[in-house]
Amino acid sequence: MALFNTIDMKKIVYLLIFSPVFMLAQQESYYSLYQYNMQVINPAYAGAEAPTLFSLLNRNQWSTVENAPKTTAFTFSSARENNVGLGISVVSDKVFVEQQTFAYLDFSYHLQLDDATHLYLGIKGGGNFYNADATGLRSYGLELDPAQKVLSRFNPNVGAGMYLEKENYWLSFSIPRLFNVERDDDLAITAKDRVHTYLGAGGRLVLNESFSLKPSVMFRKVKGLPMSVDFTGFISIKDRIDFGTSYRTNASMAVMLFLKAFKGFELGYSFETPSAQLLAGMGLKTHELVLRLKLGEGAQVVEENADNSDQ
Repeated sequence: MALFNTIDMKKIVYLLIFSPVFMLAQQESYYSLYQYNMQVINPAYAGAEAPTLFSLLNRNQWSTVENAPKTTAFTFSSARENNVGLGISVVSDKVFVEQQTFAYLDFSYHLQLDDATHLYLGIKGGGNFYNADATGLRSYGLELDPAQKVLSRFNPNVGAGMYLEKENYWLSFSIPRLFNVERDDDLAITAKDRVHTYLGAGGRLVLNESFSLKPSVMFRKVKGLPMSVDFTGFISIKDRIDFGTSYRTNASMAVMLFLKAFKGFELGYSFETPSAQLLAGMGLKTHELVLRLKLGEGAQVVEENADNSDQ
C-alpha cells in the first residue's frame, strides 16, 4: 500500500506542475505556524516584535511521499533608530523538479498612533531564483514535449504590507509580490508567479493569571484559485506554553505546540494532515518546525522603565 501511495503521489505532483488541466496547484508555500514566521509574507513585521529576531522554519509537506514539497524559511529583523525596522527574508522551496529561492530585503516604518496603538508600514524588494529541470521525465508522446526543458531565471519583484497592533489585538495585510511575472519566455509554457494577497487578524483574551486564548484567522487569495482561510486557536499557559489547533478550508487540519524554552529562545512544532476527501485516506503527514531567537528584549524593558521613571 505504501508503494502504491508513493507512485500515485508522484503522478499527482507531476500533473500539478505540468498539466494545464490542473490549474489549482499550490504556488507559494503554506505555513501552519505563520504567526511565528510573519515577516516572510509581510515586510511591515520587520522590527515589530523584538529589537532583534532570528527565525528559522522547516516544513516537510507530505513527508511520506518522495519529492514532495520541502520548504526552508529564514528571517532576520532589527528595530533601528528613527522608527525604522530592517530585515532579510529568504525562502527555499523545492518540489519534484522545481527549486525556488525567494530572497528579499525588508523595510518597515513605525507610527505610534496613541499610547496603545502601533502601525507598521513595510516594503520588500528582491526576487525569485527559479529553476526546473524536466529533461529527465519520461514522455509517452511521439513529439517532443515543450515542457521537457531546463528553466532557469531570476524574476525581480517588490512587495508591501501593513501591520497594526493595539494592546492584545493585531491586524495584518500584505501582498508579498506586487507583480505577475513569467517563469519562461517560451510561448508554449505559460506558468506565472501570481500575486498573492494576505489578510489576517488575531488577539489574546486573558482568562485568568495562568490561562489565555489566542484566536486568529488568515485569508489568502490568488487569482484563479478559491480563497484559502486558516482558522487557528491557541490555549496559552502563562504565555510560555501555547497549544492549539488549526483548520485550513478544504485542505488540512493541524495540531501545534509553541514553547518559550528559555530567555530569548522559542521553539514551535506543527503536525498537519489533509482534510480534503481526495487525500485524507492516503496517510499524508506534514511536519513543520520553527526555531526563533530574540535578542535585546531585556535592554528594551529597562529603557522603557527608565523613561517612565523620568516622567
